[in-house]
Amino acid sequence: MKIVFFGTPKFAANILSYLFEKKVNIVALVTQPDIKKNGRENFSETKKVSSLYLDKTDIYQPEKASNPEFINEIKKYDADLFIVVAYGQILKQALLDVPKQGCINVHASLLPKFRGAAPIHHAILNGEKKTGVTIQKMARKLDTGPIILQKEIELKEDMIFTELEEELCLMSKPLLLEVIEMYKKNDVHLQNQDESKVSYANKITKEMKEIHFEDDAKKIYDQIRAFAKKPAAFCKVKIHDNQKELKIFETKIIDKKLKPKEILVENSSVFIGCKDKSLELIEVQLEGKKKMRASDFMRGAQGKISFL
Repeated sequence: MKIVFFGTPKFAANILSYLFEKKVNIVALVTQPDIKKNGRENFSETKKVSSLYLDKTDIYQPEKASNPEFINEIKKYDADLFIVVAYGQILKQALLDVPKQGCINVHASLLPKFRGAAPIHHAILNGEKKTGVTIQKMARKLDTGPIILQKEIELKEDMIFTELEEELCLMSKPLLLEVIEMYKKNDVHLQNQDESKVSYANKITKEMKEIHFEDDAKKIYDQIRAFAKKPAAFCKVKIHDNQKELKIFETKIIDKKLKPKEILVENSSVFIGCKDKSLELIEVQLEGKKKMRASDFMRGAQGKISFL
């Protein structure tokens, strides 16, 4: 079976590496164009992996995968299957029609829940108790294809984005291999998605990362988990008469009754009031400064700070 793999970030690269290790016949990679930053080219994560296994002529980075010239070029592989994992472009029908057995996609949610670009973020933002991975046969409209296999995972209350992403990636690997074997045996069973249960995971915006302490503590806590490490949820503060952004990386929900935005420093712990409960701030980063403990940040602020 000849397979063309479409994917770009680390999530896709880890799955691609696994497929190479399992001797799956990946004949070509399609990934996003390299990005130039500070005069240097940054290669996609999948390109780094594929360069160890594929000839350079078998790695494609089209500006638009829907370009007719690219579609004609990829036809030369006479592929049986396309596998798409976080590629970053929508595949048009002309491309979906190229492989003999169609295109399949690894999607990091339990479809039809969280169709769209950011399912992992949205599962955490929404306070879900469970999430998972779906392998779907691709259709013209994004994430609407029939389900081939699905597996769920518990979403623990303290799990942050990077931890959940890693677990979902690990889960995806054997699941995808199982689906490939189904295609080899021509034993694929499809289940249509339940359109009455559809929800969406739209692309992340800066507004979605901004914290408002008038919200419930749990909502803010989930917001911080969803964007932990990078890019991080943030709030606006006034410090020494200057307005700045303060990134918040880690918090705990505390049963202290404070007014929204009210600050309490107690025994080297920093608390801030929300709509219902309070949050203990643990790790923060002021705009233009290094990441630090919230207690050290408050000490440096010398009491001349307010949350906006």
